[in-house]
Amino acid sequence: MPKILLVSDDENLNKIITQALAKTSTAVIVSTDESAILNYAEKNLISLIVIDENIKNPDALILCKKLQAFNIRENIAIISVINPDTDNVEILKLTNAYVTKPVNEKVLAACVNTNLKLKKAIDTLSTNNSELAKSLYQLDVLYNTSTGLAGSLDKQKLINIMIDGLEKSLSFSLSSTLVFNDEHNIDLIINSLYAVSPRLEHSLKLRAILSYRALFDKKRIPYDININDIKVIKNIKHPLEEYDLNILKFDNLFAPINVGEKFFGLIEVFREADFSQEDTTCFQTLARQVSLPLENASLYDEIKKTNIKLEKLERLKSEFISIVSHELRTPLTAIKNSLEICLSGKAGEVSSIMDKFLNMAQRNVTRLSGIINDLLDLSKVEAGKMDFKFEKANINTPVEFIKNTFENVAKDKNITLTLEKDDNIARTYYDNQRIEQVMSNLVSNAIKFTNENGNIIIKTENISLKDIDRTKLAGIENVSFYENYIKVSVKDSGIGIAPEDQKKVFDQFQQIENSLNRKNGGTGLGLPIAKQLIEAHKGFIWVESELNRGTTFSFVIPVLSEKEKFILDLDKEIAKAKACNQSLLLVLIKEFQGKDKSFISEIQEGKISIIRKTANTKEAYFSQEDANFFAVMIPEADKFAQSFIEKKIESTIKPDTQEQTDSKYDILYSSATFPEGGADAKELFEFVENSLNKEVSQNDLAEV
Repeated sequence: MPKILLVSDDENLNKIITQALAKTSTAVIVSTDESAILNYAEKNLISLIVIDENIKNPDALILCKKLQAFNIRENIAIISVINPDTDNVEILKLTNAYVTKPVNEKVLAACVNTNLKLKKAIDTLSTNNSELAKSLYQLDVLYNTSTGLAGSLDKQKLINIMIDGLEKSLSFSLSSTLVFNDEHNIDLIINSLYAVSPRLEHSLKLRAILSYRALFDKKRIPYDININDIKVIKNIKHPLEEYDLNILKFDNLFAPINVGEKFFGLIEVFREADFSQEDTTCFQTLARQVSLPLENASLYDEIKKTNIKLEKLERLKSEFISIVSHELRTPLTAIKNSLEICLSGKAGEVSSIMDKFLNMAQRNVTRLSGIINDLLDLSKVEAGKMDFKFEKANINTPVEFIKNTFENVAKDKNITLTLEKDDNIARTYYDNQRIEQVMSNLVSNAIKFTNENGNIIIKTENISLKDIDRTKLAGIENVSFYENYIKVSVKDSGIGIAPEDQKKVFDQFQQIENSLNRKNGGTGLGLPIAKQLIEAHKGFIWVESELNRGTTFSFVIPVLSEKEKFILDLDKEIAKAKACNQSLLLVLIKEFQGKDKSFISEIQEGKISIIRKTANTKEAYFSQEDANFFAVMIPEADKFAQSFIEKKIESTIKPDTQEQTDSKYDILYSSATFPEGGADAKELFEFVENSLNKEVSQNDLAEV
């Protein structure tokens, strides 16, 4: 029943108003005590106030102003009772409605009913708005939590994101989350507003176990656990206060957490205030929402474990091949030397029959030696242990050498071997021995699979990136492109390769000849090794062929600048550092051209030494726009070495004998270590380069 407060000291008026309001199903309280009136209003104990304009103590106008200070007009209506000839306009502004004297009971009752209905409508609207705001907030939390869950593959982080979302949307007092990482790793995560007493912690563990077992009533439970198997992780907000067993009497919500069809854990939350239906829906949604990300995280963990096993197997395979190859090479060398001695006649006279069989043995020993070398090369390339010696030269040199080497072999089959070289071929960095190895594989294959009276054309030319058909490069990982390339191709008129077999020619232990014409032996390792050697040069190799119309193998290697060559060397040193779990230091110095004293020139001339050079230390000098650069990489150098070198550079730039503002040299320098500065050569170099650019920007700003 609505309560109405009547503020009047006129007994006759009070009687009239009380009688009038008795018919409106309201309770009337009469008071002239200002403190009591304000208390009623402040605590919202009344629905409406009727105030007599003529009351003197308290003063009607002052009382209305005080009520206004409580900002109650939206919650409690005020009706003033005024004289018909009043000129008190201010009191009319401070009240919701008024009735004039003498009071008409019907008018008063109608006025009161209207204001009470208005108040009820406002209260309903306020409640609805509050619930709507809460629903919108919970939806926002659900959206943000969903976004957070989608961005992680860490199970522990996913559970924390879910709990955080529940705390924001439900404002729980305590949450208890049982998580089965595996049979021997079970966590109970307690997130609580206050500290948790020892007996409450014990009770929560028991409660979690009982809830877990209840979920599998009459079914086989995944894990049989007891209280000692559970590790407790507590996150407490206010540790100075403590929850005890009484919190178990709070309202609570419970839900299992599943990963696909598998059980992962369960969660229970407690709150002193009762949970609404909307709260329950939000809770169940969040508990289900974490399921798919947890499933993805589980799959990711399985993939990682599988990859680790595969990497271990691959490493064992490479080590096995390497060990076996080395063990075979030793006795094979002795056999080869013995055969040469026998064939030379130093061990006695060799008959024609003996010579035939000894030569046969020698050919097969040579063939076996080639197979062992291929296996060793393959294991070195796969393990990242293949040594490369990149030097700037003309690629026509190794190409001509291989052409001349195989010319007589081609003549034995009446095959014409032709070289079409570009005399203006660009000079670039490459490993001469490895390019010869690649060319030897390609030319020997071409001769092997070309019939008598056929022809083979070797060609070298300059091309640009736009001339490369990138569809030929499918399946190549970590592709880096450069502006200009050198292309080498070996085209034969041989038996060709079927389209379905072209995809397999660079796979290990695959034979590329027509399966109906397997006259030639081989390990099938030549082309896979060639592919890896070319890719180590940051190039590509591919095949184009038609059955019975010949085959063309082509490869390109980039025309590298000094800077690009340095980054290539850096990439190889980082690969070694990764394999050996070591660090590496990169230092970059920048000096603008046209300076009186050149720091970089004096390093080149050996007048300044900032590092102790070793066989593995690599340096590069290059120019870019209006600046010269000096870059150096130092394997197995850590942050201590970085600090030492930077201090040495600084002391050289500003000797102790000079003022700090007076630099002997005008340079910028930066350094970074692997792996902190970057995961690969490109990232590490960009890191130090950006540090230099940042320093330049700051200096320019300082000058402005």
